[in-house]
Amino acid sequence: MVVNSGAVYKIGAVRRPPIVLAAAWLAASAVCALPPVVVERHVVLSVEALLVEGSESRREGDPVSIEVGPDGEEKTGLTVPWGPQGAIAAVRLTARLSPSPGDDAPLVRCTAQVEVAGRPVRISDRVIEGEGTALFEVFDEGNRRIVLALRTEPLDRAVVRRFAKVGDPVRFLVAVERVDGDRAVLLETNHLNTFVGQSVGYSFRLGHDESREELRLDLLPLSVSGDIVTIQAGISGALPGAGVTTLLSRQERIVASRMSTSAISATAGTPPSGYRFQVTPDF
Repeated sequence: MVVNSGAVYKIGAVRRPPIVLAAAWLAASAVCALPPVVVERHVVLSVEALLVEGSESRREGDPVSIEVGPDGEEKTGLTVPWGPQGAIAAVRLTARLSPSPGDDAPLVRCTAQVEVAGRPVRISDRVIEGEGTALFEVFDEGNRRIVLALRTEPLDRAVVRRFAKVGDPVRFLVAVERVDGDRAVLLETNHLNTFVGQSVGYSFRLGHDESREELRLDLLPLSVSGDIVTIQAGISGALPGAGVTTLLSRQERIVASRMSTSAISATAGTPPSGYRFQVTPDF
């Protein structure tokens, strides 16, 4: 069993001349005062609307571009003529990034919402991998379609990060139980210490190959109000089954009072087999 926990370092007292100490303090203060600068991978997304009728297509309007970063989503909109009586299709596109394996450009996840008077709203999704151009059909009626040409270009930006603000301390008592059907056996208990706004994790790996069991529990206290704490809990990992491995990945939000216990299950199959985490917060 492996538990992620903080470490406390103790610095022994060493005598130094006052001038040396003052100079060292000033230098350290100057360094600590500088906010960290990191390089973020962004993607420039260019969007162009195409109106397709049968085997012919034509561009409608001017292309638009948005820059999508890793910490949020970006939105843009276009209008496309639709119908002989001056009807308009309003296209709203939302783009956000997801990490990709290795050093490839991030995945761009696009959601399009199209509104045409008198028709139901159409919502569709498209994931763009790597750099290049992709076509995204967002609306169709008869032999007429609206297709978005999406061109992605990765961009590295130097970004100044703000210092993390440490919130109130939160302590979790985590009891790990083995679950086999209706039977649960307590395996161990652990204390995980963190702060509001800072996540803490517990993970383990048992066995190997087809019998490997691997789980991770992440706990992020979002806020504390009086005797109530709001927690974002995440479960990820893999559990073996009858000839198949079940992959787990989910998030859930828990609102709990001080010293109350919430159960977070990580099981597979029927009857359920796996583990259960009994989480008790103190703050």
